[in-house]
Amino acid sequence: MESVKENKLLLGAAAVTAAVGGGLLIKRALKQTKPLQGPYKPDTLPEGCYDAIIVGAGPSGSVCGYYMARSGAKVALLDKEHFPRDKICGDAVCTPAIHILEDMGVIEELKKHDEVKFADNGGFVSPSGLSYIGNSQHKLGTAAACAVKRIDLDARVAAAAKRAGANLMEGFEVGTDVTFDNKAGLWTVKSTDGKAVRGRVLVCADGSTSRLATQLGYCTEEPLGVSSRAYIAGGSHNANFDGLVFYPRWSLPGYAAIFKHAKDELGFCYYLIPCGSKKGQMGSCKAEDLKRLHENAIKHDPFISRAMGPNPKCERMRAGSLRVGGQGLNTTYDDHLIIVGDAAGFIDPLTGEGIHTAMMGGKAAAEVLLACRQAGDYSKRSTRLYQQRWMELFGHDFKLSQKGAELIWKYPILLDACANEVQRQGDAMMSKWAEVMTNMRPKTYFLRPDVALPLGFALLREIWQQKVAKRPDAYVMPPEASAK
Repeated sequence: MESVKENKLLLGAAAVTAAVGGGLLIKRALKQTKPLQGPYKPDTLPEGCYDAIIVGAGPSGSVCGYYMARSGAKVALLDKEHFPRDKICGDAVCTPAIHILEDMGVIEELKKHDEVKFADNGGFVSPSGLSYIGNSQHKLGTAAACAVKRIDLDARVAAAAKRAGANLMEGFEVGTDVTFDNKAGLWTVKSTDGKAVRGRVLVCADGSTSRLATQLGYCTEEPLGVSSRAYIAGGSHNANFDGLVFYPRWSLPGYAAIFKHAKDELGFCYYLIPCGSKKGQMGSCKAEDLKRLHENAIKHDPFISRAMGPNPKCERMRAGSLRVGGQGLNTTYDDHLIIVGDAAGFIDPLTGEGIHTAMMGGKAAAEVLLACRQAGDYSKRSTRLYQQRWMELFGHDFKLSQKGAELIWKYPILLDACANEVQRQGDAMMSKWAEVMTNMRPKTYFLRPDVALPLGFALLREIWQQKVAKRPDAYVMPPEASAK
């Protein structure tokens, strides 16, 4: 009798397993992998019109324009400014973006003109002052990141898109007259001074504030994150590293960072990342705290001020906005439309990095739009493949990144545990940290037993040292800074 019951249970379990497995297989089989067939094949494009109108010639827009034009599509690449033009950014270009820039021929140009500095050694400082600077490059086989000023990077990628065949229109400020003719399947985009371009698909790549995505109704709120940047002249600082990230507990989950550029210049930036239940909350900070945090860090932070030296030639702070983790958008695609880069919120909610995700998104957009062009269909049933693609590439990480940001804000000791384990293992662990923080591996990598277990023991060590042994906190601001 017992054996009969056991057999029934086994059969039931097998049936459930088969049903779930079969359902997943069916779902995978039914998953759309290519655009539908439609009426807008390349030979139907009217004279003088474009396959794609890309608004914004930054990294995402120019990468998209480059790959589309290289494959024969007619591309109008619009930017309201004239190059070279600046963009407030941390300037760190991570490995996935480096690969794209190599493919575009941009890395060689940056090297030729001494505009790029590859990070050979770097590390981070935890909230309690544990630090590690190592060389992960010999473990990874490549630099995890490089530093390039955006005034140089943006000009180079836009020029590469132009060389590939895109029609780069500088000084083209898009106005409010942007319309879609459903019958003709064409967008008309007019500039503020009356110029007009027409095309099959519209790509919004106009930055975190994205006036275009906002006026079309896709973006419903202002970006909530903020960042600062200032350059320090070469020869006026004490930095003996290529990149260092600082996690003072008073600005978590935000952080400060110093990256060494070509010609021995430093780029110093401070990020405040949205976190908390209240709108405008960035952990324990608000946007108006940015200037104070930035300036106090240079003068008084025990680690940052040491790297700066006593007399750094530091330019005035400039600030910009951050739209992280897709904030303010419900979709990045629609009929004959795609949103990409900072406009789509392609900034990691934990790291604040967005150049590599912008470029990866730009390339994904180009690949999908080229397939749509060949199939003749730009309806949202086809352009949804773009959102599917960028979610597979990096978007799946955003939710976990947001959870990670909330955890380190509430429990800074988690970052101390990471630093503790990096100090114990050295470059082997530092390389794992670098891979995750530069999108070479997903955040779930930290959950692997061979990574999570050592970090768990490191957390226990930190709890003992901080709570029981009462180890002094090494990351403390002096009284004159704390009073401000």
